[in-house]
Amino acid sequence: MRDALEFARLAAKRHHQYSQILATAFSLSHFQTALIREPRTEIALLFVVGAQWFKRSPVLGIAQCRRTYCHHLVLEFLSVHPSIVARHEPRVSGVGKGLVYGLAEIANQLGIELIWGEATADSASFYSHILSGRNVEDHFFIKKRTLARFGREFREKFFGELD
Repeated sequence: MRDALEFARLAAKRHHQYSQILATAFSLSHFQTALIREPRTEIALLFVVGAQWFKRSPVLGIAQCRRTYCHHLVLEFLSVHPSIVARHEPRVSGVGKGLVYGLAEIANQLGIELIWGEATADSASFYSHILSGRNVEDHFFIKKRTLARFGREFREKFFGELD
């Protein structure tokens, strides 16, 4: 639980630092425009999942990323609210997975073929679980085929069954 709070603080701090030195995208169209202007630019991204009904905080989770000059996404921090990790009431699940799946959908829309990141001792089992049991040690790679599956599952859950 302490890791979730610390990661959220670090992600916010990192994003603030990046916004001072890197391009920062605030929407998908803003991201695309930045890429057209400078195809090799690094771009900072902060994704926030919120819910007004969650009484402990309007923020359920965050993902702080950076688009590399090679057109990959580095997932630097992923954190869900500590109450979710501790399984307090109301029970909420799927926030971390939803963030990763949402990132995959955005990667698919932008033609990004790889999301990679570093796992911690506490997060390795989470990444292993969402990557269908693949052994995750200190790093993970989510490649094109898996990104397509994650994006499809994200659209199905978010928008309903797809034809």
